[in-house]
Amino acid sequence: MTDIIKAIAGLIADAQRCSAAPSGRLSHESLANALQALEHLNESPAAMAELRAAVADAERRGAIEIDGVPLVLLRCLLPTDTTGVCHE
Repeated sequence: MTDIIKAIAGLIADAQRCSAAPSGRLSHESLANALQALEHLNESPAAMAELRAAVADAERRGAIEIDGVPLVLLRCLLPTDTTGVCHE
């Protein structure tokens, strides 16, 4: 599993824990881990390729999530074609 998936899974788990407790707050650690993983993803073509491959593999298997992180969320982290060309 890629670092970004681990970090987002941790953030989601932390948010679920917080929603169960009225006075709950997201931990600094889960937020910092997610931010660090996002920065690494933006700076590392290898990390981006690893995430792209993990998402593609999950889609081929018919999965809707990877370790509790919805594929729709992970796909939002992947760059899209920005050439302006319509692919119909």
